[in-house]
Amino acid sequence: MRDRRVAVRYAGALLASAKQAGVLDGVADSFAAVVEVVAANRDLVTFLDSPQVAEQEKKDLLKNVFGGKIEDLLLTFFYLLIDKNRIENLKDIGEVFAGLYEKEQGVLRARVITAVPLADDLAAGLTAKLAAMTGKKILLKKKVDPRVLGGACVTMDGRIMDGTISSNLDRLRKQLEKTPVR
Repeated sequence: MRDRRVAVRYAGALLASAKQAGVLDGVADSFAAVVEVVAANRDLVTFLDSPQVAEQEKKDLLKNVFGGKIEDLLLTFFYLLIDKNRIENLKDIGEVFAGLYEKEQGVLRARVITAVPLADDLAAGLTAKLAAMTGKKILLKKKVDPRVLGGACVTMDGRIMDGTISSNLDRLRKQLEKTPVR
């Protein structure tokens, strides 16, 4: 991230403006789509970042590409980023905005790592348990890592709940190393 403070400031302002205008959900959906398009199109990023391209040309391009497809407030926000020479922070602002939006909506991201793919019914059960623990809606991301051997490791809200066989074996090994041999 180029400058997190800039991204936080602009994302927070956009969230407040969208909430006040009553278009928060639409702005969030639109911004997520724009971030995907920008991430997939390197030429668009190069064009928007170029100091040789006039601001009006950048605005015209954004209007042609996104006009009528995204919330007007978001398009106006992009124009502001161009005017303030902050358009290069678009992706970072989008990521921060997504996090702020999720927090606003009471959504919490969690990641579970297992040795084999987690069955849908187990994932649903884990999601329900985590939601009951936190009182928030959980977005669960599943990852497979055969090194965990078995069990699961859940990371959520800065906390790690590690019930993997590999970590249990590590703890056991450390205990055995501390135990004197007679």
